[in-house]
Amino acid sequence: MDPNVHTQPIVYPVRDGRPMGETDEHRDEMMSYAIDVLRAFFAADPMVYVSGNNFIYYTEGVPGDCVSPDAYVVRGVPNRLRDVYKVWEEGSKVPVFALEVTSKSTRSEDLGGKKSKYQDDLKVREYFLFDLRGDWLPERLRGYRLAGDLYLPIAANAAGRLPSEELALELGVQGRHLRFYRPGAAEPLPTDAERAATAEAEVARLRAEIERLRGGK
Repeated sequence: MDPNVHTQPIVYPVRDGRPMGETDEHRDEMMSYAIDVLRAFFAADPMVYVSGNNFIYYTEGVPGDCVSPDAYVVRGVPNRLRDVYKVWEEGSKVPVFALEVTSKSTRSEDLGGKKSKYQDDLKVREYFLFDLRGDWLPERLRGYRLAGDLYLPIAANAAGRLPSEELALELGVQGRHLRFYRPGAAEPLPTDAERAATAEAEVARLRAEIERLRGGK
């Protein structure tokens, strides 16, 4: 190559101009619950990265080889902020878990191009689909686990939940929402808002108890 010839640097876009979620509900489902809860669950492990709705680029020099899961988990890489995730800069570590909040309008992409990228290109071990409004998944939640080179459906357990071997959690549906559970637990992992509400309720209880004790003197 002629050293006097300057090539343009390859650009890996941070955004594609498309809206983050189809609706407020879809956005909140992935941001306010899925990503929030998984980040809290893995917070003590500095080598687990949880993110979503940013680009994963998996072929150096080919910006078109990318995908943007609604939520995903990568093990073995530092838990730090990133604009985009470039596989070749992360020791070739790829997500072990990917989640799409799906709908009738994204069904073909979620079962087509995205599923192919997760299965064939990235080899993501587990891929889950959550249909918030029940647009096309009667069971609302569907999971796949990589067996060899192909995704096979994950069967529900006795509690009606889908076990994730990669997360060591169970995924289930509660009302209109996706929930993550510790294996066998009756209650799901709480959101930040739910944790805050519990803490506030406990503070209020303690204050009421202190006032009661003072009044008894």
